[in-house]
Amino acid sequence: MAQSQLLQDTPLSCATNVEHHHSRTVQRRCQVFAVRDQISQQWAGLKTFVVVERTGIRDGQPWHEQQFYISSQTEYAQQLLADTVGHWGIENRLHWVRDVTFSEDFPPRLGGNAPVNWAILHNFFITIARFLRFRTIPQAQRALSNQLALVFSLLV
Repeated sequence: MAQSQLLQDTPLSCATNVEHHHSRTVQRRCQVFAVRDQISQQWAGLKTFVVVERTGIRDGQPWHEQQFYISSQTEYAQQLLADTVGHWGIENRLHWVRDVTFSEDFPPRLGGNAPVNWAILHNFFITIARFLRFRTIPQAQRALSNQLALVFSLLV
């Protein structure tokens, strides 16, 4: 089914939310469409197509993106929108920190168990930083860099 055909159908449900964070505005719109009979006969279990559109302004520049999903469940758009926002929350709060702050995509320590051991230590530090309510991970790194007694006391 072509994208234009899908978007001409009437959605089963729709949901929209708007967020304003860090001098940017993001509008998310989710639409859930029923799968046509000809496709569901070819693909067992397929029930819905989901379209999530994101538009907004970043650094004064407008942007727009669309993602398409398939699902074996008939969920409401509001729940699917919350699920996708939750997924990106994990991506931004954990994976981005690990990739950018700790450069895990380009580790200098290769071979053996070194990458896994460093990933464990990084996760441990992220957990401590959030437990102590630091605003950012680099702020926690600066504040705790010579506070080993405090860090080790949290292990108990």
